[in-house]
Order: sequence, then structure tokens, then C-alpha cells
Amino acid sequence: MAMLEIEGVNKAFGGLQAITSLDLRVEKGEIVSVIGPNGAGKTTLFNLITGVYRPDSGNIQFQGRSIVGKKPNQIVDLGVARTFQNLRLFTNLTVLDNVLIPQHHKLNSTWFSAVLKTPAYRRKEQEMREFALEKLSFFGPRLMSFRLYQPVYVLSYANRRRTEIARAMATGAKLLLLDEPSAGMNPKETTEITQIIRRMRDEGGYTILLVEHKMNLVGEISDRVVVLDYGEKIAEGAYQQVVNDPKVIEAYLGKRVDDDEGASPEEPGLPR
Repeated sequence: MAMLEIEGVNKAFGGLQAITSLDLRVEKGEIVSVIGPNGAGKTTLFNLITGVYRPDSGNIQFQGRSIVGKKPNQIVDLGVARTFQNLRLFTNLTVLDNVLIPQHHKLNSTWFSAVLKTPAYRRKEQEMREFALEKLSFFGPRLMSFRLYQPVYVLSYANRRRTEIARAMATGAKLLLLDEPSAGMNPKETTEITQIIRRMRDEGGYTILLVEHKMNLVGEISDRVVVLDYGEKIAEGAYQQVVNDPKVIEAYLGKRVDDDEGASPEEPGLPR
């Protein structure tokens, strides 16, 4: 049984067909990348999985259970968390507070225990803190030490990205949907986040579905790559197989002009 299974999903906004007859499987422990030109439907796909949008038809199952019609918070409780292309952090709170927030519903406290700070309440708070620090430790000194207590608004854009990923991890998710996790990062930072994503799978036990535009990152960590264009899946497979697919090259670079019209006989390609 796949961890995530999407079957025949369609989604339209008025006259615009955003997702068309999409089938997609993500097995437990996989890192699957979704790529495609701007407007291909990648973020819409994430919104469908997380309950922001409801499919017009088709089914989405997580661990064999349909999640169509469930609210976003219910889907998070089942074990699916995401990051956003546009950051959604509490910028006036510290890094640590941002990663503690997803756990607050676990306190199950009464006003009495919260006011008096009962031993049970303090124990739970300590467990939450240790869990948050465990997730933040994946990012090393980038988020640990003095940065734990800095408000998010003073962080670099790249460290805000890291904080949002740590917050998604702190929900207790099994499946992470990462929307452009390396956005705003320089080449060195991109290499670091590539290694962290791999560790999240290998050491943290996460299954990961990610949207990314940096092909070097995609090629480095992906078990499989899925390509969308105008809401349709046009290719799926290993990275090298996908980037050499004529349909994918056409989607990114446009249709090749015939040789007799003056085009070079050499076929253009995507980054290898």
C-alpha cells in the first residue's frame, strides 16, 4: 500500500483546468520531486493533498484512507504536513516558539493546570521542547544556539525557510510536502538543504514529496521525478530519464523548429 495515492484527480477554476486526470503514488520512504514550468499545477497539487482545495473528481488516499473532504487540520493530524512557497511564519515569535506551536494541541490542559503549572503540565511542556529541539537539530548551527531565541523577522530568508521546514516536522508528520525548500538559498546553502532532506528521509523516517525548480537538487536526491505541464502528468521516472524526455524538453524550452527551417540539428536539453 502506497503512503500517498492520487487517482484520477481533476480540479478546475472556472474555465481553467488546473489538474487533469492525475495519477500519482508515493511509497513509504521515497523522495519524489514534482517539477514543471510555472503554472503547471504543482502548488495546486499540494493544496489538493492538504485539503485547501477539494478535487472536482477523483480520490486522494493517505495510508489507504481517503482524505478528500477533510479539513487541513484533520489532514495534519493524520500525518501530512507542508511548507509554503510564500512563507507562513509567526515573524514576531522566536524560532523555538514557531516550532513549538504545532504541538500546543497536545497539551490537553485545563485552565487550572495551565495557571498552576502542575507537574503533569510541566512534564508535557518539557517533552514538547525536547521534540522541537530534535527537529531543529537537523539544521545544526543555522537554527540552534543563540538563533533559537531570535525573532524570526531578524533571520535571513534561507533560515526562515529552514524554520518553516522544522515546524512542519514538529507536527509529527509522516509525509512532508516541501514547496521549493531551497528558494532564496545560495549554492552552498542549497547543497546543505539537499543533505538535510536526505537525512530527513534516512534518519528521520520521513516520506517526502517536493516541488523544486533547482534541477541539481532534484537530480541529487529524487528517487523519482514527476513532470506536470498545464495540470497533466507528461513524464515520470528516474531523473536522467525524465530530463531527456522530448515532452519535458518541449514543456520547458518550447517546440523545436524543424531542421529545414533553420534550426540546429542538436536537440536542446535540461540541466543534467
